[in-house]
Amino acid sequence: MSKPEIEALLQNLGDPTCLRIGIGGGSGSGKSTVAALIKDQLDPPAVDVLRLDQFFKPVDEMPRYESSYHGTPQPDFNQPDSLKVDEMVAHCREIESPEVVIFDGHFSLYYPGMRELMDIKCFVSVDAEVMLQRRTERNLANNYGGSRENILHYNRECVLPSYEQHIFPTHRHADILIPNGDSETRKRDAMIRSLCQSIRGRVQTADRQEPLP
Repeated sequence: MSKPEIEALLQNLGDPTCLRIGIGGGSGSGKSTVAALIKDQLDPPAVDVLRLDQFFKPVDEMPRYESSYHGTPQPDFNQPDSLKVDEMVAHCREIESPEVVIFDGHFSLYYPGMRELMDIKCFVSVDAEVMLQRRTERNLANNYGGSRENILHYNRECVLPSYEQHIFPTHRHADILIPNGDSETRKRDAMIRSLCQSIRGRVQTADRQEPLP
C-alpha cells in the first residue's frame, strides 16, 4: 500500500485522537517485530502494545489435537477457541489507550468483535516455511516447546494446518499487507515508515483542532 493510499485510509476513520491497529499473522511471521518498529517510530505519539497471547485459556481447557508423534491428544494453541474470546474483546473494548494502541496476536484479525475495534488492520506476510523455521529457532533459543524434534512435529501436526485453515485466510480482512520475508526488510521498513508518517500527521492535525463550543 502506498503512502497516498494509507493517508486515504486514515482520512476515513472516526475519532482522530485514538487509533487502534491490529497486527495478525502466523507464529514466527514477525508480528511483534512489526509492532515494535511501529511503536519506536511513533514515539511520540504514545503507543501501547497489547499482546493477545495473554488471553490463552489454561492448558487443561485448551482444545486438543491427535498427535501421531506423542500418540495421545495434545493441547492445541493454534485453534480459534484456544483463546478466551469474550474476555479478550471486552478488555480491548474498554482499554484506556493512549493516542495509539496495537493489538498483536496471530488470531487478532480472525474474530469479528476484534476487527470492529480496529481502525487499521495489518497482516504480516511471510512464506510458511520461513515462518516455521523462525518459530523453531525462536522456541529453541527461549527453551520453549521441548526438543527440536518435538517442535518440528508440533509445527507439522498443528501449527501449519491451523495457519493454512484459520490464520492465513484472515489476510483478506487486512487493510495493509506487510511483507516480512528475509529479503523484504527494506520493503517492510519503507511501508512501516509511510504508515507512521501518515499517523503522526493525523495525530498532529487532531491536536491542532480547536474543540467546538
